[in-house]
Amino acid sequence: MAVAFVDVLAAQSTPSSAPNQHFLQKIRPFLKAYCYDCHGAETQEADLRLDTLEEDFTQSSSASTWIEVMDKMNLGEMPPEDSPSPTTAELAAVTHWIAAELRQAQRDSLGNGGRVILRRMNRAEYTNTVRDLLHLRFLPGESPEGVLPPDGTAEGFDKVSVALMLDPSLLDKYFEVAQRIADKAIVDGPPPFATETMRLEMEDIAENRAIDYLCATPGIECQEKAIVLMQGSTRSFGVMKYPGTRNEIPVNGMYRIRVRAWGERGADGEPVIMRVRQGHPSADQQFLLETEVTDEPKIYEVVVPRDPKSGEYNVSIVNQTGFQTSSRVGNEIRKQQQQAGTAKDYEKVMRLQSRQQLENLTWGKPNPDAADTSKLRKLVVDWLECEGPLYDQWPPKSHDTLFFRGENAPEDEAYLRDIFTQFLPKAFRRPVTQDEIEKVVSLCRSELAAGESYHDAVRTGLISILCSPKFLYIVEPSTSDQQRPLTSWELSSRLSYFLWSSMPDEELFQLAESGQLGQPGILSAQVDRMLADDKSHGFVQGFGAQWLKTDEFRNFMPDANLYKEYDDSLGEAMVGEVIAFFDEILRKDESALSFFDADWTMLNERLAKFYGIAGVEGNEFRRVTLPEDSPRGGLLAMAGVAMRGSDGNRTKPVNRGVYVREVLFNDPPNPPPPNAGEVEPNIKGENLTVRERLVQHQQIPSCAACHRTIDCYGMALENFNAIGAWRTNQDGENFRGRNTPPIDASGTLPNGSSFESFDDFKLLLLDQKERFAHGLSEKMLTYALGRPIEPADRVLIDQLSEQMQANNYTLSSLIHGVVASQAFHTK
Repeated sequence: MAVAFVDVLAAQSTPSSAPNQHFLQKIRPFLKAYCYDCHGAETQEADLRLDTLEEDFTQSSSASTWIEVMDKMNLGEMPPEDSPSPTTAELAAVTHWIAAELRQAQRDSLGNGGRVILRRMNRAEYTNTVRDLLHLRFLPGESPEGVLPPDGTAEGFDKVSVALMLDPSLLDKYFEVAQRIADKAIVDGPPPFATETMRLEMEDIAENRAIDYLCATPGIECQEKAIVLMQGSTRSFGVMKYPGTRNEIPVNGMYRIRVRAWGERGADGEPVIMRVRQGHPSADQQFLLETEVTDEPKIYEVVVPRDPKSGEYNVSIVNQTGFQTSSRVGNEIRKQQQQAGTAKDYEKVMRLQSRQQLENLTWGKPNPDAADTSKLRKLVVDWLECEGPLYDQWPPKSHDTLFFRGENAPEDEAYLRDIFTQFLPKAFRRPVTQDEIEKVVSLCRSELAAGESYHDAVRTGLISILCSPKFLYIVEPSTSDQQRPLTSWELSSRLSYFLWSSMPDEELFQLAESGQLGQPGILSAQVDRMLADDKSHGFVQGFGAQWLKTDEFRNFMPDANLYKEYDDSLGEAMVGEVIAFFDEILRKDESALSFFDADWTMLNERLAKFYGIAGVEGNEFRRVTLPEDSPRGGLLAMAGVAMRGSDGNRTKPVNRGVYVREVLFNDPPNPPPPNAGEVEPNIKGENLTVRERLVQHQQIPSCAACHRTIDCYGMALENFNAIGAWRTNQDGENFRGRNTPPIDASGTLPNGSSFESFDDFKLLLLDQKERFAHGLSEKMLTYALGRPIEPADRVLIDQLSEQMQANNYTLSSLIHGVVASQAFHTK
């Protein structure tokens, strides 16, 4: 399909009559044989006439008619049952041709004859640009991305020009964000809250009437200089409030949390694990620190962002020994009491209470394993401390970036002019005119005349810059419809927004000013430098995450009754694995063929536990070699991909198959007909597997043509259940017990190659690596240029694909090829 589709594009890139000949020789004879009797010159059933229908897909009327024809063919409504019928292959050839023509017409409508048109920065680019321009660090809840509305997408990315227009409502949001940024960047006077240290000495707990009960709690022992935890946790209970306030955290900022603690391993010799948390309405803001503690006293610390919603602190022992075990009978009596109370059967409640008392049925009973505390693991905590808010410097670097002469400089008009003479070229990412500077200075001058402070006047000037189209747009002006080479300044921006999703840095600006950036050797060296820079995380999140569709992994919440292993931390780890995997391939310059199969993946503790892989601790992702018997390895074996292809209850092989074609080969299948729907769940009395139901669906002739090119890719992934756990037997839906049907992951690819297992399937996909390189080249070029691929790009796509194949299929070789191409240097 991909090769055929590209061939169509190639044919359209020349003025030849090839597409017209195909229509005349293949499509029109088909319509004449099977459609004209009902929709010709003499009869137009449903007011549909096809004998005069032309192949012009750019006109909405004819395109709409072609869509109607394709839909009716896919639904099996054309031709009718009592008329001559084409073969499935003939029908598929026509519907595929219509879909390809529609797709090309859509791309042509988004394109501009190979020229990159004006576009604004997307949310991520705006946030990153402000970060780098003003040296700002956004804390949770402060980022402009949380205020600006989601960006439009086209061709799978939020970088394509036609999806990034600027309407009045969005301009209002930009003004709101700019005000917040100006207030954060420019400060008045000393910090509103000085850095303070709040400490809780654990021996003070015994003397604090609010929390001295902890010392009497089983599993907690208060000593003269520390507190010993065998189970449970400590509390700060207001002891660590910021001086002069009623809050632990007075203002948004960075804070250093420190704990002095050590462990006693106990009889089993296992190390003690400590967890530090803080109360907060948002669950993702509660965790502060978790670590194994040493046998000797040590100070553990972490610097984290906090806000005034943060509450009291607690320190707990993770691998504790419970001093109570639950009583099954006692808990059952409690449950019955609650049910009787809900039903207002108070007589039953009294009877159950009497039984509980007579038989001494408690909800829990002492754990005999905890009787000898000398054998238990113990966490010894000396003190807990919070220091903050922390400041890298004051005034902050954002303030000094604007007021570069310091606080003692004269606050006059000349200084205003100097401020914006230095700042404006960086904000607009090019040399500016004197008139552009004077407009900002004039605005500040009017603020001063109105009685505003000097700092407020500069804030107003900054706001005007951040709301200017010259800042919001990536500007490459042109006075004609003809293509032209980019200037060195434009090239520096195109390069930085491609690889960093942010503005150029000082080195790029200097090379642009000298005119050297366009020199091949220098440009190639800059690509290497930029990919090695931490700011290339913008490329990982921009291209990598969107190409791999990680934002869709958690569209459906798994059924909690069916998939008890799943929680939010696992869902976050599923997304993190894929992004970290892409990042590792990019930074280590490894072959992108690892997306098909690899003997390693990126794991943190939560995901490693889910995969059944031991020895991974902590929340950070790291490269882990997979056990030889692990079913993991490659993109399609990652749990997040599997969960995306489910509805929270059962797997969706069609959805998974579409993902494989779109992501690995940039070969989306034809759009389904209206109301095609999904393969239905089991009806009452049936217990068919998803495969069995899908096979039934394929028996419908109008469905078979499309499904045979999709379903095989999805059925190969059936060993992964709705949350990506490996299975050999059916689960989910109504499948329970040990005698559930075995998973059948076999199939036949559209090229005729058959496979029996998921491993076989991965090997067959790897045989199509040239197809993968071609599709990835199309995606990368679209992302880099901010426009759809056009027929004239066919030669370049082939070159990029060949260069990638010749260089071990590395992402860096593809990136270098894109940056060196004439298209990247052309407006």
